[in-house]
Amino acid sequence: MKYLLLIPTLAILVSCSTKDTKFCDCLLAGKELNNYSRTLFDKEITEEMKNKMETLKKEKNNKCKAYEMMSGKKMLELKKNCK
Repeated sequence: MKYLLLIPTLAILVSCSTKDTKFCDCLLAGKELNNYSRTLFDKEITEEMKNKMETLKKEKNNKCKAYEMMSGKKMLELKKNCK
């Protein structure tokens, strides 16, 4: 009986302590997009700038697609492991 409780407990501990690298990549892509977009506020946008912005946005969307419907609470938990 003790072993039946031990296995799920170990699984929970391992899953909580592991780092979801894909989620961390999503956060990094979002940060890169935000940082780049911030640099464009006071400038006249060139075609090159627009293309880079679109590329960063597509990259972020691709990396974050699996997390679109995740709750904010769960995202905050995953974010803690990315630091």
